[in-house]
Amino acid sequence: MNLNFGISTMVYYRKPIEKLLPYLIKEKINIIELRPKKGHFNPQEISELLKLKKLLERKEITVRAIHMPMDGADISHPQTYERIKSVREVEKAVLMAHHLGTDLVVVHPGTMVENPDDKGKRLELSIESLKEIVDFCQNWKVKIALENTLPGRVGDRWEDIQLIKEAIPSKDLGICFDTGHYLLNYPEIEQGALNLYNIPINWQESILHIHIHDNDSKHDLHLLPLEGRFPWPSFIPFLRKINYEGVLIFEIKEQSNLDDCLKRVIVTIDKIKNLI
Repeated sequence: MNLNFGISTMVYYRKPIEKLLPYLIKEKINIIELRPKKGHFNPQEISELLKLKKLLERKEITVRAIHMPMDGADISHPQTYERIKSVREVEKAVLMAHHLGTDLVVVHPGTMVENPDDKGKRLELSIESLKEIVDFCQNWKVKIALENTLPGRVGDRWEDIQLIKEAIPSKDLGICFDTGHYLLNYPEIEQGALNLYNIPINWQESILHIHIHDNDSKHDLHLLPLEGRFPWPSFIPFLRKINYEGVLIFEIKEQSNLDDCLKRVIVTIDKIKNLI
């Protein structure tokens, strides 16, 4: 089993992406997931993307995926204008991915649903948006990885994700498995069994990407793996069983002491490899 590790630029996303790179090079972390945000990574012209691509190539850093913008974007929004605007933001991320030479964009199916009775309608709107997005992706050879979301949001349950996948049976639509969100939605798995085999999803075919972080099963802490209550000794054998050969992206909260954080990331990678 061969696992590759990378890190989300969420770890330092209040600073320009260029300021993060020396820290990554120092610790020999050469795979990233880009998180668009004003002041961090917010290109307005293709020339800016191509300039960043050349810089990353010189530094031998690979962009594995781009996360959709998170500043108010909601592809399940009940207001048509807001929903379509959010679809366009995701499509811009698809174009970013294409020009940066990666083939994956991580997308949240939706945001918080205030009234649980509205969830079915919000799922329908998410599906409508994703159909358009997936069609758009075909022009650029980019895939969409649906991320399981935080509790109370569209896409928080695996059943939501499966409903979307059944409605859009495309090879260009898969799953971004988020470990921290999974624990928050299914706290019964803490320090125990994953219980994924009872869910009617073809995990081997569906998982395109993985976010790894940890928490106390109550709060979205974005801790390093093995610092919380996620069942890592069950998760790694699961990845082996489904023959996952993709990247595990550390999605940890913004850090003030980046040097120390990245050193702990390297230690954690060794610990995870020992679980294999």
